[in-house]
Amino acid sequence: MLHFQGFHSDPINMLEFWFSSDISRSKKFVILIITLLIALGLYHSHPMPLDVLLMFAGAGIIFLISRYLKQHFAQNNPTGLLYRLLTWIPIALLLTLLFMKTMNNLMWWGIQGIAFMALAVFVFSPQFLLKTTATIAPKDH
Repeated sequence: MLHFQGFHSDPINMLEFWFSSDISRSKKFVILIITLLIALGLYHSHPMPLDVLLMFAGAGIIFLISRYLKQHFAQNNPTGLLYRLLTWIPIALLLTLLFMKTMNNLMWWGIQGIAFMALAVFVFSPQFLLKTTATIAPKDH
């Protein structure tokens, strides 16, 4: 099991490794491939309906939007209402999808849905796979 220092145990915050500059590109790429293989393997063995799959992918996009808004509008006040709201929206959406759409097939569709949600995050934010940590040289005056 992967453990990254400073990350919480809920599934939404576990996606934060993708945006960390401390994690190497090769590790991110390996995790992307493993997630893709898990999602495709589960889809091949017990496919979930396309509308449910798209809902989970949409939850990944909602996560990205909420994360962007938190970083740019609510980062200065992490105990404020906006920050908390933007943290809980993706979690509530994920839990709603799990319990409303996958309850009869929670093991197959739930894991598959979370994998497709993670893939949506990875696919729609590829710059974090390709971004390297740049060191800023001091300016000469």
